[in-house]
Amino acid sequence: MIPILGHFFDNNRGTTIGVTVSNTGKRVWLFCLGLLLGLQVYAQPAEDDFGVIRSRLTETLLNSTVNAEEVTRIMTTMASDGTWPAINYRDTSRTGFEHHVHLANLLTMAKAYRQAGSPYTDNAQLLKVFKTALHHWLLKDYRCENWWWNEIGTPDAMADILLLMGGELDDDELAQGLAIAARSNFDTFGARPGGDFIKMAAIKAVTELVRQDTAAFANAIKTMADQIYITEDRGIKPDMSFHHRTDGVPSTLSYGRGYANAFAYWADVVRGTQFAFEPRATELVIDYYLDGMRKAMPFGRFDDPGIKNRDVSRKRTSGAYSRDYTARLLTHVSDYRRNELEHPNLRSNQYFWFSHYHSHQRPHYFASVRMYSNRSNNIEAPYNEEGLKNHFYADGSQFISRTGREYFNIYPSWDWRKIPGTTTVQVDTFPRWQDMVKKGTTAFVGGVSDGEYGATTFDLLSPHSGLRAHKSWFFFDDEIVCLGAGITSTMPQPVMTTLNQSLLYGPVWVNDVQETGGRAQQIEGPVWINHDSIGYVIPDASRIWVRQGESTGTWRSITHQASANDEPITQNIFTLTIDHGMRPKDAGYAYIVLPAKDAAATKAYAQKLPVEIVSNTTALQAVSNMQLGVDYAVFYEPGDVVFPNGVRLITNEPGLFMVKSGENGMRHITIADPTRKLENIVLRLELPAGRGTTVTVPLPQGALAGKSLQLEVVL
Repeated sequence: MIPILGHFFDNNRGTTIGVTVSNTGKRVWLFCLGLLLGLQVYAQPAEDDFGVIRSRLTETLLNSTVNAEEVTRIMTTMASDGTWPAINYRDTSRTGFEHHVHLANLLTMAKAYRQAGSPYTDNAQLLKVFKTALHHWLLKDYRCENWWWNEIGTPDAMADILLLMGGELDDDELAQGLAIAARSNFDTFGARPGGDFIKMAAIKAVTELVRQDTAAFANAIKTMADQIYITEDRGIKPDMSFHHRTDGVPSTLSYGRGYANAFAYWADVVRGTQFAFEPRATELVIDYYLDGMRKAMPFGRFDDPGIKNRDVSRKRTSGAYSRDYTARLLTHVSDYRRNELEHPNLRSNQYFWFSHYHSHQRPHYFASVRMYSNRSNNIEAPYNEEGLKNHFYADGSQFISRTGREYFNIYPSWDWRKIPGTTTVQVDTFPRWQDMVKKGTTAFVGGVSDGEYGATTFDLLSPHSGLRAHKSWFFFDDEIVCLGAGITSTMPQPVMTTLNQSLLYGPVWVNDVQETGGRAQQIEGPVWINHDSIGYVIPDASRIWVRQGESTGTWRSITHQASANDEPITQNIFTLTIDHGMRPKDAGYAYIVLPAKDAAATKAYAQKLPVEIVSNTTALQAVSNMQLGVDYAVFYEPGDVVFPNGVRLITNEPGLFMVKSGENGMRHITIADPTRKLENIVLRLELPAGRGTTVTVPLPQGALAGKSLQLEVVL
């Protein structure tokens, strides 16, 4: 435990915590959770519990009504050999494997056969068709070049099919099916800590339930529980983000969601039985869900595009989740933090120092920033040939969400050189997708947060173009101030900073002029712009490019999955950028984003700015909000700054600082070390009258290095 002026503060829950790292330096245990995983013991026989668990699993599988017309279609289109003509059975590649449709058809027929009230309940003809299709699969035993299908996707489907239809199968059919389901086990390639292991344990649990093997089932449940820990390796990070791999790239809402969902689902299934999870394991999953996943979910309802990776190239069918599945399950099994699970926190700010990700939630908007450093790769690799244009996706991307519709399926039509928030060379030819992944090269990347307000900074050196820039974002209540300095490029193409690129909804206001229809224009600042209830104020004489109109692309251009094609997708898109020209040297920008503001409010704000940009240089970026009494400073080198209220801050090291004015001369100071290397910082705070104090601040170390630290100073 690291004492910081008497305490170390976790701004998520206001609790004092202690941490230790094991000898391997990989797994971190939280003393306050007392994470001792095990199984609760009950008196009832295992066979009774098996009946309860089987009933719950079956009920879940049969919960949604099967479409009778779909079942009829499946039955009537199947060929005599148990195949379907629409499925390409020859392509077993990583981008193909339409065979999963065959498995889906089997599961749909199984549900229809078992579902009470279905026109096909216990239907002999349906059973005959089902068995023909099942025999074909068992005979061919299809494998994919992607290990995931062989060890997770196919065994998962087969286990559910056997659970529903095992009573209708003979011994040979059941044995062959179980052999396929058993390929999801703890001795395979995918059985490694992270998002997949817990899912594989869940599949094994269903398989052993079908076998009626109590010991093997108990081991599968225990294995699930054993995956619930905090680590510096694969899994839940000390900052409550989630990494599926060791590349430093966050996967909080992809693999991390699967991890939490699988645990929550099984916690609900085994509750009240001898196999029930130890409560403290459930509590850690709840902590991860609330302090990790939820912080990347605008309004707790949908996903922030900024946390996505290659999954951004997958076409979605819905812009928001109709219900919070994970939270609902977790409230079934625990009262821990129940109120937060049921009522999302709409006022928070959090920086994830392991993931280079900063989120900011307010009642009427959500915003995020995504970056990378020499401690991580720039982006997830384009596995299975997905996310083929994600090269600049984490180059300081900033997504702003109000409704969840802003970027919904925009990606095939996007200009991928203009990711919102990024400063990018407008390359003529995109780098090859095989060359996308690069290790970051700069260390000064991080954020400062007290849980309510925060700022983040990115010392950008593009691994694809060599472009350099110092980029910072400062979060307040009504605005986000965005600064860039030292923008330098030797490439022959123009460099642009993109304020936003979103779907076009309604008119675009440029100063007092309402623009409708398709149009592109270049204007000179200062200027205010408003679109879709988001305002933008550019207070200096920048060259600005505004475009509204049609853009065309294809899903195939960003993913090679078999489901993608070359059909042109044309969408109306709003794009707003600052043009730095070709080969800029030490260029800069300053703009203010005003989420949840209409044109009139944006105009009024531009006429009387409540924020002041104190400095925007390669040495210091600083902003003050006089109304809130919040001052930020990003020091790229030791130095000092005088804020508009006359308070002077001096530091002997680079770092991020937030100073909030309190009562009776109190100053609340929050500090963070973006490099995660410093042992301490010496700072001095002086009032205009000259009275001041000097403090030597020991910084968080080890797994907590980079975390914000709060202290109070009385002057």
